[in-house]
Amino acid sequence: MTNLNLIRWLLAFVKPLRWLMAGAVSLGIISNIVVIIIPVLAAVTAFQIFSGVTINLTAIMIVLICCGVIRGVARYCEQYLNHNIAFRLLAIIREKIFAQLRLLGPARLGGKKSGDLITAITTDVEALEVFFAHTVSPVLIACGTTILTVGFLARYHLGLALILLAGQLIVGVLLPFFSYRKHQQIGDHYQKNFVALNQAVMEDIASLQDIDQYNLQTEKLLELQQKGANLNQQYRLRLQQGSVLRIAGEVTLIATSLIILVLAVFWQLPMETIIVAPILSLSGFGSVLALNGLGNDLLMTFASGRRIYALMQEVPAVTFGTTDKTFALDEVSLQDVAFSYEQGKTILENINFTLKPGEWLGIGGESGSGKSTLVKLLMRYWNPESGQIDINQNNLSELSEEALHQLEGLMEQQTFIFETTLLENIRLDNAAISQAAVLKAAEEAEIAEWINALPDGLQTVVGSQARSLSDGERQRIGIARMLAYDAPLLLLDEPTSNLDYLNERSILSTLTKKIHGKTVLLISHRPTTLAITQKQLHVSGKTLKP
Repeated sequence: MTNLNLIRWLLAFVKPLRWLMAGAVSLGIISNIVVIIIPVLAAVTAFQIFSGVTINLTAIMIVLICCGVIRGVARYCEQYLNHNIAFRLLAIIREKIFAQLRLLGPARLGGKKSGDLITAITTDVEALEVFFAHTVSPVLIACGTTILTVGFLARYHLGLALILLAGQLIVGVLLPFFSYRKHQQIGDHYQKNFVALNQAVMEDIASLQDIDQYNLQTEKLLELQQKGANLNQQYRLRLQQGSVLRIAGEVTLIATSLIILVLAVFWQLPMETIIVAPILSLSGFGSVLALNGLGNDLLMTFASGRRIYALMQEVPAVTFGTTDKTFALDEVSLQDVAFSYEQGKTILENINFTLKPGEWLGIGGESGSGKSTLVKLLMRYWNPESGQIDINQNNLSELSEEALHQLEGLMEQQTFIFETTLLENIRLDNAAISQAAVLKAAEEAEIAEWINALPDGLQTVVGSQARSLSDGERQRIGIARMLAYDAPLLLLDEPTSNLDYLNERSILSTLTKKIHGKTVLLISHRPTTLAITQKQLHVSGKTLKP
């Protein structure tokens, strides 16, 4: 994606707030103009005094004081509006990103590194603040201020005005442009190294027990130090570039003012022009100096913008239908279903089975044989490459997402626990599930006694930095969650694979005693788990066999 297209895409977000942006630009121009007026007016006043012209010093002092007050108020309001606009736009972009992630669903996100996603929704979005708060408005402010200052100086002498314009174009346009072109890879490399370090930290945190168990501390520490060193190297390059730009900008400012002074003297212009022109030049660079480091700042911003744009342009793996009707589950059937994650690498083929109401079907097989893929196909993470999946003679693709979710309940090998209360962990913010229904589900999952023994009962906060849970407790919360949801079709994907023998037997006993009248598809590589089902099939050679 070209930078021009990226800028157009980002500017589209500004459109709803264009009037606020116009206000910020107007205040910014006023703020810069009064900064120029103060020294120019003071110089003109001093010249008139020495020339013997009678002036009203009181009026001049009032004007200068008013300019100072206006500068402060206008600057504050401009900064307030710019940052208000920027953070409102960042909130809008985050909402769009989360909507896109929700649309893409687990199919797309499952293949992404969590570090990439966290960087996209945090660091990358924050980097756009440079564009919205420190690029769009400052560029317009610089344009407006430059037109006014150059136009004012042209009233004294056109040649001097053109020299001032040239100097401001060098500082505000050429230096940022050439700096960006020369160092544009820095932003991409910095983001790449930042994501790599972020991902490594997250992976190490998630595998602390394994690192300790296999004495990998030294190796992992060296890996983190290397990734940190790579990131620091890119950061040093950014700082060096910024320093060079600032020096070049200041040199251009001084050189422009000196040239204007020398030429004004050489051309024997009036003394007032000789005094006003260089002072106007020195004070008129403020708005373009604000753009001097823009090329450096936009390295990160454009790198982040491209990553967000790429995420926003991803196409969902599936598109749900429009059938919203809910019905009692009658039959689930897979007919000649085939699927592959990559073209030419078939995982499943010629899959056929039928689930009748109330039937428990177990599917076994080695790890990686494609058992869990069947569950994901039923949940429409993906569409089968060929064949058909039907529920009550309705093709799965015809159902809306809501209708499908009402039909299916899921329990996986590891129940994810949110950092919130047990009540919300079981009903998952579903207002239709009452607290009484949660308590009933907890009793059926055989964790009601444990919950009641806690100081805050269902209001006990668990997960992450809160109360830790054992694997058995997590899985029982998963059972309670599934029972509270009360879907007619239950998909159990390796529900006991992380449990020891005693916990496995306890969980299986709970499932067989409490799940009645449901249709169950149970995936497991453990024969002891599959033994609770009425019929069993095994994935062998990419297909199902008795």
